[in-house]
Amino acid sequence: MQQLSLSTPTGQRPARIALGIAGIVALALVLGWFLLQLEPAAPRKAAPLETPAAVDSLHDAVHFDTTYEVVPVAAGEPLNVKGFAHGHAFTYSDDEWAEVACQLSKERVREITEAPDWRFELGDIDILPGAVHIVSEEAFEEWYPGYDDATAYDPSYAAEDVRIVLVDVSIANHGDTAADARYLYLTSAELKAPVQGGPAIIYPSDAALRAIYGVPDDKAPFKTLPEGWDAIEPGESRTLTLPFIVYRNELVGRDAIDRLSAADFELLTYRCDPLTVYTMPLR
Repeated sequence: MQQLSLSTPTGQRPARIALGIAGIVALALVLGWFLLQLEPAAPRKAAPLETPAAVDSLHDAVHFDTTYEVVPVAAGEPLNVKGFAHGHAFTYSDDEWAEVACQLSKERVREITEAPDWRFELGDIDILPGAVHIVSEEAFEEWYPGYDDATAYDPSYAAEDVRIVLVDVSIANHGDTAADARYLYLTSAELKAPVQGGPAIIYPSDAALRAIYGVPDDKAPFKTLPEGWDAIEPGESRTLTLPFIVYRNELVGRDAIDRLSAADFELLTYRCDPLTVYTMPLR
């Protein structure tokens, strides 16, 4: 009688061995991924010296050459910005715009240069900075619950590397059309000078503005700024709180952030024609 063999046929043995090895490798990869998910996130560390700073530049909004005037405004005096020229026309030097224009059709050039935002003037508005508060992000969130620090700045920064400077700005509209809080920035001699020149400035933080003036949005996980949140109607005066996030590495001295005061900062605005920067001391 022929006996049944319990051994694997010689031709099938290598294939089964290969399948077994593949299964073990796949299982190891799955287990490795699972263990990584269980590993706690590393705590945030203080930002090293080489961490890039977040100082913005007015180069984003206007072409800066090596010559521009700086006009200091006396403490306690409002700055009237009536007639201040702004617009996309000033984001290019003459040579840069000539190079761009030659690549466009005449019709497209005309559309751009005749648009309302190509060149315009600000209305009859007074700007006067008032109270200043310099707080940690934890204190800011206590004042304005819902502040989303994950969208505010690089999360690799530890809490001790960040301050939020809150500036109350009174804006009076003496004109006959609505105005807003455009072109207001924070500057300081304590800030490192930008590589591309021009004054060192910090823009208002969108995330912090959402916390202060935002409204819940069913389509977003965080508050959103409603249209006209900063509108100042004709004949109206409003005080707006503008928040600015300052990083340790934006400052000239590594320990400067631990001793900041309102007197270290100025509110800055500018006009484009002629290019002039106006600074308003804070206190």
